[in-house]
Formats: sequence, structure tokens, C-alpha cells
Amino acid sequence: MTECHEQVGLVGLGTMGAAMARHLLDGGWSLVLHDTDKTKFAPFEGYANCVMAGSPAETMRLCTRLVTMLPTSDHVEQVLFGAEGAIAEIKAGDLVIEMSTGQLHMLEQQAQQLEKMGAALIDAPVCLSPAEAASGDLIALVGGRTEDITRAADLLEALSQRIIHAGPIGYGLRLKLVNNYMSMINHVLTGEVLALARAAGLDRQITIDLLQNTAAGRGQLLTNFPKKVLRGDTSADFPITMGIKDLSMAINMFETMQGDACFGALARQLFDDAAKAGHGAQDCTAMLEYFDNKLAGKPR
Repeated sequence: MTECHEQVGLVGLGTMGAAMARHLLDGGWSLVLHDTDKTKFAPFEGYANCVMAGSPAETMRLCTRLVTMLPTSDHVEQVLFGAEGAIAEIKAGDLVIEMSTGQLHMLEQQAQQLEKMGAALIDAPVCLSPAEAASGDLIALVGGRTEDITRAADLLEALSQRIIHAGPIGYGLRLKLVNNYMSMINHVLTGEVLALARAAGLDRQITIDLLQNTAAGRGQLLTNFPKKVLRGDTSADFPITMGIKDLSMAINMFETMQGDACFGALARQLFDDAAKAGHGAQDCTAMLEYFDNKLAGKPR
């Protein structure tokens, strides 16, 4: 047990929230817990350093720092501003630490509403899984004013192996959504690739063993991007024109087997667009430059 800390409120005892709460309680923190599903209080009834609150308002009345870890921004809105919401008991100087993954515009509106009350909000969504939540090894992605983040530092340090201050309010959530965007796409891409490989008659384990040892499976951020485009070098180790050729041959093979190479078709179209924009002779990692220029509104 560590030294005692000022009592902290935590609303949301789902998979992540419950794991975080247990870790903090086991570490000597005093918590005020709330969840709309009262059956979720049961695992915490044996803790002397834990109070079960009947509403978000009661939770806020008993603390000056409130953590929200909830499924959606609508749930956060209800907890903060709904009937029996925390807003009824929020005082000037209180701090809300919003750790959910939600809608950016709603987060920013919630921060503005709390600021009018003299309170502050920081966003601190986390990466990794319930296992890391239980061991205090999450990665916290934080947005907000430095002075507000400093007030939450001891709590974030207790929950996280690493804290990244991404920028002002909303930037922790922006970084989390970028991470999840890539992660979810990779889930679908990996599933498609392994299914197409099986449709091509390949042994699944042999395929996995290969992909785990090439850039295809290890990921470009651990392999080619740091060596090439992120160093400002787009000279061709493997040019985009060759990428188009290889993709086309793979897509053709899968089509003969009635395989629908969805991601391959999309990637080939984007490679074609990059080649037309003048990147064809450059390294495949120059796709970063293509997208940077496209999003900045430049012709190339």
C-alpha cells in the first residue's frame, strides 16, 4: 500500500474502469465509485478505502477530482450534465479527467461548459487493454492546460507506464482516435489477408510465420518508414510503380479464386493517384508525402 491520497471520484465500472479502480484501491487510493449498474459495486464491497455513490452528483460532492471512463460521449454528457449529474456539485477549482473515447466536438463543448463553472477538464483516453489497466501500465494520451494536467499527474502516473501530453484540450482524444483508426483498419486488413491466403491454398501458419518476419506483418512504422520518408528520403528502394505492379498481380490471382481483395483494390487506386501526382518513381513510403500534400490542398 502506498501513502494515502486525496479522495478521487470514478464514474464507469465497465471492463476498463473496474480494472483501473481495483488497481488504485490496491495501491492505497481512496475512491468514490459510481455506475448506473449497481451490480458492478459488488467486487468493491470489501474495500475500506472505497465509497459507493448513488449518483454522479454525490460522487462529485465527495471529491475534487472526477474520472469518467464511459462507453460514449452521450454517457459522459449524462454523467456531467444530466439529472443528478456532477454539475450540481461541481465547485470552482474542481477537475474532471475524461478518459473515455468519444466524440471530439462533444468533449470540447463539455470542457467549455465546465470552464464557465470555474472547473477544468482534461482529456486522457488510454491505450492498451484491461490487463494493463489492472497493472497500472496503460499509456495515457492527455490534452489540456499544463497546470491542469499537473493536478492529475499523480493519478495518471498511478495508472500509466507512459503519459503523452499531446496538446491542448481535445488533443489526447485526437491522438487516441488516430491510433484506433490505424488499429481497427489493421484488424480488418489482417483478417482479409489471412482469408485470401487460405483461399489461395496456402497453409495459415506458414503464412503467419512469413508475415511476422517481414514489413507486411511487422508494420511500416517499425520497418521502412523510419529508414526512408521519415528521414526525408524518398529515393526508391521499391518504387510506387512497382507497388502497383505487385498489387495488380496479387489482385488478379485472388480474383481467379473468387477472392474479393477489398483493401488491395483501394490501395492500388491510391497508388495510381500518387503516381499521377508525380510520385511514381519514388519509394512506396512516399505515400506519406502524397497524403500530406493532398490534405494540405497542394497539387503534389
